[in-house]
Amino acid sequence: MPAFVPVSADAYISIVPPRKALVPVRMNVHRIAFGSSISHCGELRRIVQAFARIEGYSMTFKSELELTVHEAFVNAVLHGNGSNPELPVSITFIAGLEARGGSLQVEVRDCGEGFDSLPLRDFSITLAEPSLSGRGVPLMAHFSESLRVEKHRDGSVLILSYIPH
Repeated sequence: MPAFVPVSADAYISIVPPRKALVPVRMNVHRIAFGSSISHCGELRRIVQAFARIEGYSMTFKSELELTVHEAFVNAVLHGNGSNPELPVSITFIAGLEARGGSLQVEVRDCGEGFDSLPLRDFSITLAEPSLSGRGVPLMAHFSESLRVEKHRDGSVLILSYIPH
């Protein structure tokens, strides 16, 4: 059973017991939730920095993680939940340490219908084009090992997988 700890009036972090695995692994699972408002971006950044520091990630990886989680959160707020502050955005960090090295999975859940992640293959053209919007998904795909979207009855989940350094 997870323990929920308030971070602010609209945000909670929970510590979730690790899932059982066939091979022993160390897993740290952290979950936070916010109302759908861009005003939470600064608080989210501080939480990601603290998480990266606890896990011992490099400064380079910490910066990449901050950027991609920020982009995923903004997309969930604007596109998934239509900036409706009554709808939640939850972010789950699953950090593992296996025999072959570390792993990180970040799941960003919103109440929207999601999008098709299959055509997200070549982002070099998109990143080279000058634009004030539309760069979030290409940036997330560039800095993560994989990006996928799962659609559920109550919303969608963007799943970013990383090999931390």
